[in-house]
Amino acid sequence: MRKILLGTTAVVSAAFGAAVVTPAAAQEAPTVRLGGSIQAYYGYHNSTGQQNDPGTNTLSPGVQGGGANPVAAGNSIARLGKHDIVTIPAINIQVNGKLANGLTYGGVIEIGFNSMEGRQVQETRASVGRGTAAVDEAYIFLAHPRFGQVRFGDEDGPMGGLMTSGWVTGFGTGGVFGVWENFQNRQAGNRTQTAPGGIGDSSKIVYLSPQFFGFDFGASYAPNYGVMGQTGCPNNVISGYCDRAYAFRGATSVAIPAAGPEFAARRNEYQVALRYRGSFSGVGVSATAGYIGSGAALDMTDAGRQVRTLNDLNIWQIGAQASYQGLTVGAAYQRGDFNFFWGNTVRGDRSGEQLTVGAAYTAGPITVGANMYSALVAGSTGRSFSATTGLITNSPRGMQRRWGMGLGANYRLAPGLDLIAEYVFHSIRQQNVDLDSGRAGVQGRAFSNTFIVGSRLAF
Repeated sequence: MRKILLGTTAVVSAAFGAAVVTPAAAQEAPTVRLGGSIQAYYGYHNSTGQQNDPGTNTLSPGVQGGGANPVAAGNSIARLGKHDIVTIPAINIQVNGKLANGLTYGGVIEIGFNSMEGRQVQETRASVGRGTAAVDEAYIFLAHPRFGQVRFGDEDGPMGGLMTSGWVTGFGTGGVFGVWENFQNRQAGNRTQTAPGGIGDSSKIVYLSPQFFGFDFGASYAPNYGVMGQTGCPNNVISGYCDRAYAFRGATSVAIPAAGPEFAARRNEYQVALRYRGSFSGVGVSATAGYIGSGAALDMTDAGRQVRTLNDLNIWQIGAQASYQGLTVGAAYQRGDFNFFWGNTVRGDRSGEQLTVGAAYTAGPITVGANMYSALVAGSTGRSFSATTGLITNSPRGMQRRWGMGLGANYRLAPGLDLIAEYVFHSIRQQNVDLDSGRAGVQGRAFSNTFIVGSRLAF
């Protein structure tokens, strides 16, 4: 990584005033480290949802969070091929400084270039390319060895990956939680995972404690699901797209975050975690117990009456992993009021539960591993809100079963450069729900098989 001096001790002293103590020579001027990664993969992808027959929908099914779909004209049909190449570049900028009293400070900006859904045509000759740059994380931090660290900005929470245990993804591209999703179309949410990284980098404040006798603690708070603040708000007419809207028409339909960015009913999200890390006779162990909670926006009737249609997020999670001589095994289990992709459930929906198991082994330059998960959630809920009556109607639907597994391997060819091969299978099932609207009839099952080979360069 390249280092660039940003300032002098005089500048830092002026900024922090009395907090800076002598001797000034003990201070470290802030530096910038520029890094990132480039990933490039060839994929063979075979799944349901690869065609639209005449007269069927051309968009994803109208599952919860996606809204209703128009029905295409009879000639609006398509077929998808099974081969593609995906490129994922990213840039990471880190700023670090230190004061003479031991206080460290800095910031992080992470920029991704493959986060858009694709080439979204907005008008003639105007569209958004998939390579459009988008900020993933951007936060400032203050830390002290005795008091812990505070992060302020767009960042993961303690249960969003900062302190979780049991999620074994250090092989291939991450197995069932890896890059295969970039080859899968959004058919019925078949690629959508309920994993730590999916909770979101919404604007929040995070506290991470120092370690005491092997234990540390973390907590975070986010007022809503939006990033950067004022998401969707600078309009002449306010709507539910504004992340500060606590009540809006259509809140029930975005209980699961919508396909577009930063649009969900989740409000006042908080996360807490307690973790233990230690070593016994050469065996490294880590265990985490945590909780994720939030409120939910209210829906509104045609007359402007506010109606509570959604349950709050209410999720407990435990996870543990152990490592010995290159072998790592782990598992995590969560249960509570949640739907897939960390969505809020509609009142009357069943609660959700999920089990994740994984293992990885490293010997010299080679790493191999496997992971899987199995989840039981409400899925595409049969409950809908009537803006006319203010009532929730119900149609019979079964619970949704989701499971997937991944096998992967890495070969470290050079420092920072890995050659990667991976296979992932993913499946969802739900009775009385059409999971493949491009085909005639009610398709209650969706699946995908993805083979990946490629390379990753980290710098």
